[in-house]
Amino acid sequence: MRDVKKILLLLFIGLQLRSTAQITAVFSDVFPDAAKTRIGLVGDFDINSNSITSKFFSKFYKGGYIDSDLKKQVLDRLKNQNRIGADVNYGAYVGIKLDSIFHKKNISLFFSLRDREHFDAQFSKDLFKVGFYGNAPYAGKLADFNKFSLNFLRYQQLQVGLFSAKYDSAARWGIAVSILKGERYSSILANKAELFTSADGQSIDFNTNMQVAQSDTAQKGLAAFNGIGASIDIYFEAPFQTRIGNSKFRVSVADIGSIKFNQQSLYMNQDSLFHYTGFAINSIYDLQDSTFANTSQDSIISSIAPFKKKSFTVTLPSILNLTYEIQLSKKFELIEGIRYVFNANYKLLYYIKANYSITKKVMISGTFGHGGYGNFTYGLGVFADFGKGFMMYAGSNNLQGFVTPTKAAGMGGYFSLIKNFK
Repeated sequence: MRDVKKILLLLFIGLQLRSTAQITAVFSDVFPDAAKTRIGLVGDFDINSNSITSKFFSKFYKGGYIDSDLKKQVLDRLKNQNRIGADVNYGAYVGIKLDSIFHKKNISLFFSLRDREHFDAQFSKDLFKVGFYGNAPYAGKLADFNKFSLNFLRYQQLQVGLFSAKYDSAARWGIAVSILKGERYSSILANKAELFTSADGQSIDFNTNMQVAQSDTAQKGLAAFNGIGASIDIYFEAPFQTRIGNSKFRVSVADIGSIKFNQQSLYMNQDSLFHYTGFAINSIYDLQDSTFANTSQDSIISSIAPFKKKSFTVTLPSILNLTYEIQLSKKFELIEGIRYVFNANYKLLYYIKANYSITKKVMISGTFGHGGYGNFTYGLGVFADFGKGFMMYAGSNNLQGFVTPTKAAGMGGYFSLIKNFK
């Protein structure tokens, strides 16, 4: 249960920006040509689901009473296949123009250090019902847990890259490579998972074909070094003119890479049928430790999932982001985009974002989208230039879980504090 709470902590605490790749946190439009150096602190979090509500999450994590009404609110939203996902990132970066060091005009070098977490899962309606209502309603029936998938990954990232620093009518680009330290990983993939309960309730059969992987359970925490890997990020921006106004096309691909976890990791690939009939007690004097020895939690898990120590490689959830941006007026800008996360039980996200400049130093934004881990999403944000090189971004692209916690699940927030030096 402690591990479950740690995973759920990911769903409520931390920081992850929804629609911005890693390079673009450094490579933003407000990097002035006159600035020689930029430093920034970034943090963001995002959680969403197409079925589980925010209030249910909160009760489950805090250990509060989950009443029948709360369970029914989720049950009414469940589909045959459901998804949930969350991301947490925080860290710092520094960007330096190379013309101040190597006299390379309009090219900047940047470094970043981040702590990152990712969680996603896909599950059936039957799995939720058995988990929170028990298997009694399935007497004589088959509960379908097929295509269950769960991934949890935490790692630290040291990134170095180059980007085009000049902001004018020319195309811009950025590229970065990262060294990754794998801290923790857990995954379950059950293409086949079926639970049959006998009509009289005296036995159960669990038929499964699944793969389970887990990093070294003895090494946990930020200092744990259970794997090593690498990744690459790529960014490109091309401006062009239209009849309506100045436009830009942007494409970024982030986190193309993998992490190899060490030989102390646990792995299981199992295709079996587990039959359980309980145990018979003829007399109270039979209630000894030996009575339960063959039906302990560890022995049941070992029967279903015999683990072995083995090294394995994990592919990162890679992010593709495409946007079309048009300047409709001096104060109003419209952005249309799509986003997809590979290897993460993610549904293609379509979104639209509007930026409005109240003054030269204050801009507000609104977003609306459909897809990702949830259904419809909406959010608000603000940018402020405080002068003397200090700037700030703050907001959320998932407000619906805060506004209607019994009907929606999306919650998120982002914050970035920037300082430019001339």
